[in-house]
Amino acid sequence: MTNTTYAQAAYISMDISNLTPLDLIIKLYDGAISFLNKAVTAINKKDKVQKIQYLNRSRMIIEELLFSLNIEDGGEVALNLQDLYTYMLIELTRANASDSIDKIYHIQELLKTIRSAWFEIKTTVPATEIARQQIAAKTC
Repeated sequence: MTNTTYAQAAYISMDISNLTPLDLIIKLYDGAISFLNKAVTAINKKDKVQKIQYLNRSRMIIEELLFSLNIEDGGEVALNLQDLYTYMLIELTRANASDSIDKIYHIQELLKTIRSAWFEIKTTVPATEIARQQIAAKTC
């Protein structure tokens, strides 16, 4: 690794370590949305390698969101998100196979909608209440 690469890795690590769990979730959505934008660009350029890379990165983020769901504590909301994430993963596979920009845009819109809901929670629920709930969930 070059010095620049080490510096970038250290910055990214520091940036992530200072995020609240809610901020991290929002950042994951931002990443998936960004990678889907890049996949569309790759499809338009007919660059299959880049398309696959960016779709895979989006898939990995959606899988992380899926696997991090707490169904027991999250109840119906978590179950609905589980179904939605599973649907997105299936649609990503279809988009990859058919180079469907429409499917990618559809997935992006779903991600943007969910992201905006998390952002709304972040801006309306006091940080102390979120922290209290997270501590309570860890101790139960």
